[in-house]
Amino acid sequence: MKFAAISIGLATAVLTATPAQAQANNDVRCLLASNLFAKAAKEPKARTAAEAGKLYYLGRIHGRLSPEQLKAQLVSQQKTITQKNAGDVMNGCARQMDSGIKMIQSVTQQLLPKKK
Repeated sequence: MKFAAISIGLATAVLTATPAQAQANNDVRCLLASNLFAKAAKEPKARTAAEAGKLYYLGRIHGRLSPEQLKAQLVSQQKTITQKNAGDVMNGCARQMDSGIKMIQSVTQQLLPKKK
């Protein structure tokens, strides 16, 4: 009986950890893409947007990954970004960031006092 409870607990931990790890992978990938575009952008507006992406994804990663995990993710995820797909990766990251910003704006708007 005790073994079954431990097994269920471990299985639950593994299943719930997987989405968090996948999100960390995506966040590191987006951090790398944002950094790439921040360095390569010719237009100041594009550079500023990429810099904002770097800060956004850095904030999402900070405190979730140990230095060793971050290093492993950086090595792993940098291999997934190529010249051919970098634009698509960055666009997906920008959409994700925009979605997060809109959600925060929506929630904070709900907290404002109603105008009479």
